Order: sequence, then structure tokens, then C-alpha cells
Amino acid sequence: MIAAKTPRELTFADVTADTGPTGLRVEGTIPDWLHGSFVRNGSARYSFGPVELRHWFDGMAFLQRFAFSNSQVNYTSRFIRSDSYRAALEGRAEYQSFATPAARSLSSWLAGLALSNLTDNTNVNVVRYGESCVALTEVGLPRCFDPQTLDTLAPLKFNDDLGLGPTTAHPVRCGDAWVNYTLKLGLHNEYVVWRMSANGAREVLARIPSKRPAYVHSIGASARYAVLIEYPYRFDPIAMLLQAKPFIENFQWNGGESLIHLIHLKGEAAPVTCAAEPFFCFHHVSTFDDGDSVVIDLVGYDDASIVTDLYLDRVCETAPAAPGLSLRRYRAPLNGQDADRQTLLNARIELPRVDVRAERPRYVYAPRMGVGESFTDGILQIDTASAAQRVWERPDESPGEAIFVPKPGSTGETDGVVLFVALNAREQRSALVVLDAATFEERARAWAPAMLPIGFHGQFWSATER
Repeated sequence: MIAAKTPRELTFADVTADTGPTGLRVEGTIPDWLHGSFVRNGSARYSFGPVELRHWFDGMAFLQRFAFSNSQVNYTSRFIRSDSYRAALEGRAEYQSFATPAARSLSSWLAGLALSNLTDNTNVNVVRYGESCVALTEVGLPRCFDPQTLDTLAPLKFNDDLGLGPTTAHPVRCGDAWVNYTLKLGLHNEYVVWRMSANGAREVLARIPSKRPAYVHSIGASARYAVLIEYPYRFDPIAMLLQAKPFIENFQWNGGESLIHLIHLKGEAAPVTCAAEPFFCFHHVSTFDDGDSVVIDLVGYDDASIVTDLYLDRVCETAPAAPGLSLRRYRAPLNGQDADRQTLLNARIELPRVDVRAERPRYVYAPRMGVGESFTDGILQIDTASAAQRVWERPDESPGEAIFVPKPGSTGETDGVVLFVALNAREQRSALVVLDAATFEERARAWAPAMLPIGFHGQFWSATER
């Protein structure tokens, strides 16, 4: 670990080695029905001698697996052995990442023009595409990994000729298929919204042109519509190629309207576009159909300043300002009229999760962003129907993303447990925490052998999904 003093600095401290598999000491009682693996992904190392990564989103991908069996927990962690990771270990800054430039040289500039030096650091999320467990980022191919050992495998090859381009690391599950988009750049830029079936082939649902594309971190989907929102945080693709800047430094906030695109999942209607006030969003929460409208719950900001507030030199010093940060609901009419906004809760939350089984999820689980020395300082359970909140908080502890795991055979949105990793700054180590979703009381925790990164996103895969 790198030297660090405050809880905020410890949150972004370097991890330098793989761990395990090793059994963890459990306090309390883990439900005997909890069998499977909680697999997480996220940034874990930023400093490699001469190579210094600049942004939280640039850290090298680090997979963690908490395996549950017979009320015990076994832990394994592995860095993804990407080309970007291997180059950094050797002190070479060859790859253009989210906010860190490649080395300054004619060869790196030419590589940037050819888009051949984009990072393959898949550090954002994990999903199962058919039989493959893959780690995802916003550029490049998904990277396969072994779900038991977390060993790095080959990149996933899509079974089609759609090609690559900027995308999201948040595909949405719709039945047996996944929905996402790929941004195609050229003389005529377009978002290609697609659905991927079990055989790995992507079927194009719609092509949406955009002269100056936006930064789109996630998408949504109801039973009938995919939702892609263009925020007024846009870039000029030609300038992006010529200047060869890091990905996000090509985007500028212009304060124009946001555009909500509704794409029919069965192609039975042309895409519909609704306008909304200027805002920015990393993460959709849930999406559902409601009569002649599509309802989109998301975590919104008044502008995109949160992106620059997450540069490491800033976020290690002070809390992001996050203007307007709130849980919001947008109602987008299918006739293309302007979308209406409702603020469900004014709260400093991020990394939201819900019970994915629910057609209209009522409860949202999310870390609370701190305003003092801690980057996060609690986990909220938010009732979107009443705005009531439950809070888990513990002195000196900073939690990451919290996921809901339903009890087998249950149907209720609080009939299960909530899992997350919390960093204890005083003891300088981390624990996997298990909450009862109905009472929001801590049922158990499993202490890790060291401090773990707060990370980004994870999934629980039951033992039957091996």
C-alpha cells in the first residue's frame, strides 16, 4: 500500500498484489441460504514508478471474489493482466486511458490517430455473456476471466461485424438478451443501439445520428424500450483524433438541452426523442413503462463537473461539489413532447442498485458520498414511493457499491441481504458487510486480510450459475 493518512486518501491507496484464495474470519452469522460468488471490479492501482495515472477511472482493473458456502466466506483477488497493465508494470505509458495521456512521442500520436493505443484496462463492471464471465470498460473488447480463479483469459470476440467503438460498461439485461450501444465515429457519427442474444451476435435496433456525440456512461431499458440519453457534455470527433487527448478531456459542457432517445426493443416503432433540461448522469437506476410514457429513474447532476472532481489530486483532498446531485425521475412521453422531471430525493448518492427482478423497483441501495474526510460515509436504502430512508453507517468506515441479493424463492424487494465492502480507516483493513435488507441491520461481516479498493461495480452469481 502507498503511504496515506486520511480516510479519503486511504480510499484511493494502491493495491500492489493479488491475494488468496483465503478464508476470511466471520463476525456474526451469514444466512445459510447465501451460496454463490460476489464478484467485484474496479480501480486498484494508480502508481507504477514513472507511470502515474491521473483519475479514479484510470486505475488498473482488480477483480475480487467473495465465495459464500455454509455461512463461510473465501476471498480471492487478481489484477487483470491487460496489455495496459503489463506496460505500466514495465514503466511504459503506451496507452491512452480515460484521463491519462499516453507518452508524448510521434509514434504515440500516430497510434492515437489510428485509435490503436486505447486502453484495454477493463476496470468498470462484470457480467455474464452466455457462458463467458467478462470484465467491461467503455472502450475496447470485454475481457474474459475464470469465475473461480479470476485468472485473465482472452478478450471476448463478438459474433458479428458491428465492430468496436465507445460504449458503456453497463449493458442492460432484457430477458435472455443484453442491450447496449456502440458509438460509430466518422464523417457521420451515430449511436448504434443493439441487442445481443445468447450466441454473441449483436442485432441493430436503431441508428441515431449525432454531430457532436455526448459522454454516455450507462443506458436504461424497460420491458418495451431502450433508453439512451445525450447530455450536453459533448465532443468533436475530428478534434479528438487530431489532438490525441485522453478520452474524457475531449468533452465540453455546453449547457444545451438533454435528449432522451426511446428505442423500441422489437423495432415496432421508430425511435422517439424527448428534450429535457441540461443535466448529467453516470448511472441509471431503473426504467419502466407507464401508459404512454417511459419512466427513467437515475442519479443526476446539474452539470458534468463531477468528472473533473474525480481526478486523484482533487478527490484525495476534498469532497466533490456535485451540484444538484439527487435521485431523479424523468417521464418521457412516447409522443416526443418534453420530458418532465421529479426529484425523488435530494441526497449525495452514487453507484445505485435495485432488485433487478422488479419491473418497477421501489427500493434503491446506494453509498452516500461524504462531505468531510471520508469519500463515502454510509449506505442508504431509499423508498422511492415515500422518500423514506434507512441508513447504515459506522464510525471510520467508507462503503462501496451495495447490491441486493434475494433469498431463493422470495419475491419481496427486501426479502434478502445487501452486500458491500467497507474500508475501516482506523484499522486500515476492509470487510465484506452483510445487511438484512428488511431491517437494514448488520448481520455479519467477513474481515479481509488488508485494505481493499472501493471499486466500482459487482454482481452476485448464485452457485447454480457456476
